[in-house]
Order: sequence, then C-alpha cells, then structure tokens
Amino acid sequence: MKRMIRDIFVVGFAMFAIFFGSGNLIFPPQIGLAAGNHVFFAIIGLALTGILFPMLAVASVSNVGYGIQDMMQRVTPWWHLLYMVMGLFVVCFGTIPRCGGVAFEAGFQSIVGTQLPTVYKIVFLFVFFAISYYFAMNKSTVIDKIGNYLTPVLLIALLIVIGIAIVKPIDTLHAGSIATGSGAFLNGFTTGYNTGDVGTGIVCAGIFITAFMEKGYKDRSDFKKLMLGIIIIGFVLLFAVYAGLSYLGAQGTQIYTGKEDSTFLLSDLVNRVAGYSGSIFLSLAILFACLTTAIGMIATTGLWLESLTKQKLNYKYGSLIITIIIFMVSSMGVTKVLTISGPLFMLLFPMSVVLTLLGIFRRFVPNDGAWKGAVIVATLMSIFDALNVANANGLTSINLSSVNQILSYIPFSEAGFTWLVPTIIGFFAGAIIFKLMGKESIPYKF
Repeated sequence: MKRMIRDIFVVGFAMFAIFFGSGNLIFPPQIGLAAGNHVFFAIIGLALTGILFPMLAVASVSNVGYGIQDMMQRVTPWWHLLYMVMGLFVVCFGTIPRCGGVAFEAGFQSIVGTQLPTVYKIVFLFVFFAISYYFAMNKSTVIDKIGNYLTPVLLIALLIVIGIAIVKPIDTLHAGSIATGSGAFLNGFTTGYNTGDVGTGIVCAGIFITAFMEKGYKDRSDFKKLMLGIIIIGFVLLFAVYAGLSYLGAQGTQIYTGKEDSTFLLSDLVNRVAGYSGSIFLSLAILFACLTTAIGMIATTGLWLESLTKQKLNYKYGSLIITIIIFMVSSMGVTKVLTISGPLFMLLFPMSVVLTLLGIFRRFVPNDGAWKGAVIVATLMSIFDALNVANANGLTSINLSSVNQILSYIPFSEAGFTWLVPTIIGFFAGAIIFKLMGKESIPYKF
C-alpha cells in the first residue's frame, strides 16, 4: 500500500508538471484581472475546463483501454493513425518549439537580464532539448524523473511567488472589467476551454498508463485507484497554482487597463509583489514549466513513433529523432510553423473533447455507431474552423463567408461551439444506423 501511495504522488506530480506548460502561467492573471472582486467565480470556471476536463481526458483513455488505439478503433481501425500524425505535426511544428522559445526569452534571458545574440539562443536550445531528451529517453523512468526531480523545483518556485502575493498583496480587490460573478465564471470557463489542454490529456495519457504498467500494476482495480489518485493530485496542485495566479491578477484592477501583453502583465505583477528576487523565481518557474512539458511531449511522440512503425523504430531512437526535429525547428524560428500547426490544432481539439466525453461515459454509449457519428461529425465541423484559421494565418485564401453565415445560425456558434449540436445529432444518428444495420460493437477489454 505504501508503494502504491508513493507511486501515486510521483506520477501525480509528473502529471501536474506536464500539464503546466508556459502558457498556463500567463492566462490565470488575465482572468483574475478581468474578474476583479469576482475572482472566485472565475477560478471555479477555469477549474472546470482548464483543470478537471483535461484530467478526465486522461481517465477517458484508461477507462476504454490502455492507449488511444483502444479508444479510437471504435471510430475506424485507422483513426488513431490520423490522430497521431496530426498530433506529431502539432508537437514538432508548434507546441514544443514554442516551449523552447519561451524558455529562452521569458526564462533564461530574464535571469541574465539582457538581450542576447542569436548564437546564445541556439546554444541554449541545444542544451534545453538535450536535457529534455535525457529525461525522456527511457520510457520506464521518464515519469519518475519528472515527478521526483523537476516538479519539486517548479512547485517551489511557483509557491514562493504565490505565497508572497497572498501575504503581501499589491492592493485589495476592486471591481474588474467584468461586472458580474456569472460573467467572470463564463470568462474563466471559456478561457480554460480554449487552452486546448483536453487534447494534451488524450495525447499524454499513454505515458501515464505506461508508467503504471512498467511499475508492475496489472490488476484493473489497482489501475483504477492509481488513475483516481494521480487525477486528484494533479487537480489539487493545478487548482492551487491557477487560483493563486488568478488572485494575483485580481489585485491589479486599479493599475492595469486589461489591454497589456499577457507576458508583461505576469512579469510586472510579480515584480510589484516581490521585486527582482520574485522575478528570478518566476523565470525559474517558466524554465521548468517549459522543460517538463517538452519532456512529456517528447516521451509521448516517441511512443507514437514506435507504434506507427510497428516497433521497427524503437522508443529511444524515435524520441531522439523527434528531439532533433524540434531543435532544428526551434533554431530556425517558429513563426511560420506555428501558422501551420494552428489549423491542425483546430482539427484535433473538438475531436479530443468528444472522445473524452465518450470515454468517460462509455457505459451510456449505446454502440460503436454513436462513437463513429459523434467523432466524424465533430471532425467535419472543425474543418471549417481550421480553414478560417488557415485563412487568418495566410496559408489559404478560401472565401468562406457564405459557409460562415450559414454556420452562424447553429446554436452556440457565437461562443465557439459550432460543432456541439451537429455532434449530438451525429451521436444519435450513428447509434440508430449502426443498430438498424445489425452491426456488432467491438468488446471493451474490461
């Protein structure tokens, strides 16, 4: 029992660190600034979509099987391949190169305190990704390394900043730009949703499942206890940090207009609360937040490459190839590749949300036709969002005005949920068609 508790804490700490990327430092202060004295409601909204839902995404995969292949075979036998390939592009040409850039600019360069030449950035990125690969190169120990060594440093740096903000606030709470508690809740809810961390949950679920299997846990009842345990640990830690950073932002309603750059807002808040020493702790937090996210994503994509090549390319070399690609992309600059990964992200995200719900509530899903109808419709609807992003990024110049006009009549489209109602229709239509055709669903493994 003691061993299980220890493993829950180690993996739970790693889960927190992998989910807490650089962007997760930036948006809570913005939410708090807008909410002002209604910050409590904003924190609850953020906790639901920015913390609980991503945690449930991990649980949804383990509730269906031992990886995304077990989950996505209910759509088609090859759907997990589509998801993996798009995910690889997003990770290699977006998520992790951006982590490297933020780690240098907002982390290392802030500690040094001066603008550094490009050659320093390349050297830094080489060291940054070499360290990332070192921690990720062994799939049986990657989670232990993150949970035992990196997370404590990240947590200490964050808690010092948050602790000072609570003990020595820069101001009392005043009204923010959002006048009501319900408005503050909705802002926190939609901001948490738009971070896209639900996709991170599905993407990274495999490394948490692998970690438990490598530790020798095979019994299903033990597996459920372990998953519940790490979700509780991850949720508590993320909630404490998000709430603290949101409260810090809420103290600045009399100082800031709300139009400030998000990175400047966070840095200036910390500097007002704790001075230069606080800024050093913030820079360390950014560094380690980027590092742990990079390690987790390299480990995940290494597992994916191993699976995609049917073990012809083993995990160690697969993760090395991913690391080299990420380093090269980061060194060349990520502005252009971010414009490429944006549309792919818009394709993946609604699908990830739907898969999470289906996995969590699998007992209420009538048959595999419901999986097919819901996921395929969600993906088809998200194509239009992806094309709009591609147009905005200058990748395409397709005239979508007529389509967008039609889509605007769909309920909840104004809130960014154009796919929601069509997906629900697809769920029921798929279930009925599947039943009428007399097809058999794939049995669950447990």
